[in-house]
Amino acid sequence: MRGLMLDAARLVESPDYYRRFMDFCATWQVNAVIFRLADDQGCALRFQSHPELVTHPNAMAPEAVRELVEYAQKQGVELIPEIESLGHAHYITRTSAHADLDDKSAEGTNWANALIPLHPKTMQILGDLYEEAAALFPSRYLHVGCDETNWGGSAFSRDLLRTRSRAQVWGDYLNALNDQVQALGKEMIIWDDMVLQNDPSILDTLDRRIILYDWQYADTSIEPVLARLNLGLKKGFRMIGGPAVCWGRGPRPAKAQLSNIDAYVEAYGSVSDERVLGVIVTHWQPTTYLQGSVWDGLAYAAWSMKEGAAKARATAFPRFVEQQYGSDWDPDWAEMFDTVYEIMPVRFVDKPFPFIAPWSNEEEIRQTIKTDHVFGSPFENLLIKLDRLQERVQRNRADFASFRLAVAYLAHIYWRHDEVVKATREGRDMNPVLKEIARRDAAMAAELTADWATGRSGDPTRQFKEATLWGFFPDDWLCAQFLQAARYSHLLASGARLATGN
Repeated sequence: MRGLMLDAARLVESPDYYRRFMDFCATWQVNAVIFRLADDQGCALRFQSHPELVTHPNAMAPEAVRELVEYAQKQGVELIPEIESLGHAHYITRTSAHADLDDKSAEGTNWANALIPLHPKTMQILGDLYEEAAALFPSRYLHVGCDETNWGGSAFSRDLLRTRSRAQVWGDYLNALNDQVQALGKEMIIWDDMVLQNDPSILDTLDRRIILYDWQYADTSIEPVLARLNLGLKKGFRMIGGPAVCWGRGPRPAKAQLSNIDAYVEAYGSVSDERVLGVIVTHWQPTTYLQGSVWDGLAYAAWSMKEGAAKARATAFPRFVEQQYGSDWDPDWAEMFDTVYEIMPVRFVDKPFPFIAPWSNEEEIRQTIKTDHVFGSPFENLLIKLDRLQERVQRNRADFASFRLAVAYLAHIYWRHDEVVKATREGRDMNPVLKEIARRDAAMAAELTADWATGRSGDPTRQFKEATLWGFFPDDWLCAQFLQAARYSHLLASGARLATGN
């Protein structure tokens, strides 16, 4: 397998975009795509057996999914459905009909959740969803998730744990799910974080026909990846490697994600064993990045899987520029790509400034004003380089514009932060500063909204409000978060007084 992932469960994108994604896979010789159907945020498919589940307003009808599957097949791409089946289960438990299946424990990780494992109602619902997915997706595989769980809070689970260990419950539950999947003629894939990384003793309880999908997005060297791969093989399992090109905060991937991809490619390519099924690069949370701006990262992932990490480092971006943008590769392009990956903020930063999310309320601006830091944007010079390169782009100009917008967004975030801090430090009148920030915010908000509309439907602000009410992280929503910031800066520029007195 040389695969990518579509996180449709987090945000359902347009059918045209999904078809274009399959075209891209064919061009870059990607032969498998994980298509995520359900997560905390809702269902990307309108399940006929359970219309009561939390379902995205623009979720796909079964016939639309079937058409996409057929289109992917024509491009040589196998679509593999994923349905979260233990954790990430709010698409089930936030319904009044199934709230009784929420198994979240006060002793577990606060943000995680779970269905009640082995509960007859859980097994029935999941069996129904598996059956629908199996009928729509001819792939031999069905991914059932089971990562990042927090279970054990219900009376049903507490009763189970009186007579069985947690590892035994895990084993019994995953084996029961596997029985359902096998009965449909499919092979079951699970994320391996809870069973191989968190408690490897669970592996001894599992049916060896279950496939482990290994992921760790901070690994940038081969050694830890290879260690987990060898452990899974030693225990008798088939393995898939799962690095990430985009995961969480940030409008674009950073250099570390290229290293993460290469580490998996090198590890999985170094082991000659038929149980090593390949690498499928994950691609999370479409709300965090600009849709057209990340094709280069996906191309790098594809080329690393196809040609190996060493060749990808030398040839992936030149090939991308020539194929995607119709431009000749030269030192200007090389310098631009080196710079953009080097300076892109990563998910976790050891600095007091939220690089990804702008201040958008009184508390956040108060903290910004208090900071001692004036950063200066590392993105302004990069924007100048992009503007020069833009003249040479012959194809997919909208994608290049989205690429540039991702950089312009970050440049703007740095600028608005610095303007507030410098004005406060210098004792200047804040009113003209806020008016200029509001003016530029409005322009940036318009650009982000237009970019959103190119391949996505629905109101990002409404979706953002719903997600925030459900407890999801606001900095996972780039466009909606900035729209909120722009509204707040407009309020300040219109005469609202900060509680800080500034």
